[in-house]
Amino acid sequence: MKGYLVFFSCRGGDVVTKGKTFHLEEGYYAYVGSCGNYCEKRVSRHLNREKGKRHWHVDFLSELCEPLGVLVINAEERNIASYLSNFPSIEGFGSSDDKTNKSHLFRVESGQALKHIIALGKK
Repeated sequence: MKGYLVFFSCRGGDVVTKGKTFHLEEGYYAYVGSCGNYCEKRVSRHLNREKGKRHWHVDFLSELCEPLGVLVINAEERNIASYLSNFPSIEGFGSSDDKTNKSHLFRVESGQALKHIIALGKK
């Protein structure tokens, strides 16, 4: 199964989902997801700011965040999130079905973070 990262530029504020409120500082974030056979459809949903029904945590980011781009990686979602676990994260965001990682949303402010992510895409 393929994994992906969606990069967002976010203004500070609270993201209110169906069950939780998450606080995001202003900055850049990377969301980790999986896409299987329907990668293009899944990713295009995240890039579209207009959503009908909000299903996943990432759907709720559109109120505070502007999507910047996507990196599709031939790796599992859990492995990508583990790889990024050294970076600041929003605990509990997008990771309810992942017992290994505490988050699937990471703050990627520094150039070093982006270099780390680009290296992941080359593996």
